[in-house]
Amino acid sequence: MYILVTKQLVTMGLIAVGGFIFAKIFKVNEEQRKFLSKLLLYFINPFMVVKSFNLEFNSDKLVQLGFIVLISLVIHAVMILLGILSSREQVDRLATAFTNCGFIGIPLIRGVFGDEGVFYLMGYLVVFNVLIWTYGFYIMSGSINLKKIITNPNIIAVALGILIFCSPWILPEFIARPVTMIGDLNTAISMILIGVLLAEFKPADGKIYALKIAKVSLIRLVVCALINIGILFVVYKLFPHIPDCRMLLFVVLICSMCPAATTIPGFAVLFNRNETYASLIISFTSIFCMISIPGLVAFAEFIIK
Repeated sequence: MYILVTKQLVTMGLIAVGGFIFAKIFKVNEEQRKFLSKLLLYFINPFMVVKSFNLEFNSDKLVQLGFIVLISLVIHAVMILLGILSSREQVDRLATAFTNCGFIGIPLIRGVFGDEGVFYLMGYLVVFNVLIWTYGFYIMSGSINLKKIITNPNIIAVALGILIFCSPWILPEFIARPVTMIGDLNTAISMILIGVLLAEFKPADGKIYALKIAKVSLIRLVVCALINIGILFVVYKLFPHIPDCRMLLFVVLICSMCPAATTIPGFAVLFNRNETYASLIISFTSIFCMISIPGLVAFAEFIIK
């Protein structure tokens, strides 16, 4: 599996390099970056979510999706606790607890497990969205915005997708085709956006925050992963009867190994935190994950078998 992960990361990395070069040549500005981010997060991703649920109903898959949600809650609780214990700064806590399971996780899971893997990833994505707009929003602002959760297009898309999946029908071809075409843009646009964000990096900023970035990157990419491998090993031993249990656990594990969530710099801007530092954490964890994920997946394959 780690070989497939490595190949997919290389493919994604090459697309990101293209986005980086494009951003440098054409001087992509902040408004253009925000537009690309919103296009991906609020338009392309929801179509990809609906596409993943456009399957004939299967009770086993519904049980497995519920299993993913429960395990994802446990994993997020552990990472939130680790963030609280490791730092007093809001940005650091969020970077430890929340991963880029959308922009990085979705194309990576699709490359390794196909559309079936993306279907199960939706359980992790639901937990991520609910927690980042409750706990994450509260950490940054001191309040909770339930409207942001209810009206989030990704949450709406999951609810619509579950309705489609639980119904006796699938989408007719004339609807399914454009939904699929838009959803399939996810991988390329995600990595182009990562490349564009990396193009913002300034060496002077890197020197100022080097030690803090190194600490957060180590905790986010290595410490969290090792703890989560231990948790999922225990879960695997306790619930071997769950169909495709090992694959489900690896979907959760790979999502939890991703770099820090790109939502964090947006929060930093909104609540007057250190946007530069938040963006650097996203940039560096995105680079370092190209090395950490394949090695840790190989280790997890040795442990969880």
